[in-house]
Amino acid sequence: MNNVQRVYAQVRAKTPEAIIELIANQLDRAAEAAKRIKEEGTVVRDPKGSVVAHPAISIEIAATKLAAELLAKHKL
Repeated sequence: MNNVQRVYAQVRAKTPEAIIELIANQLDRAAEAAKRIKEEGTVVRDPKGSVVAHPAISIEIAATKLAAELLAKHKL
C-alpha cells in the first residue's frame, strides 16, 4: 500500500483529493529525508568544512508536522 492509499484509508470520505495528495506528498518527503539521514548520518560537513546538522532533518520535521496537521484536521 502506498502513501496515497494509506491516507485515503484514514481521512473522511469528503476530504478533497488535493488534500489527500498533499498529505501523501509530505509523507513521501519525510520518508525520503529519513532515508538520506540514515544513509549519510545526522551530521554532515558544510561547504566550509564545519560539522552541521544534516539539512534533511529540518525537511523531515517540517514534512511530518504538516502531514500530521492535515491528517488531524481531516481525520474522522
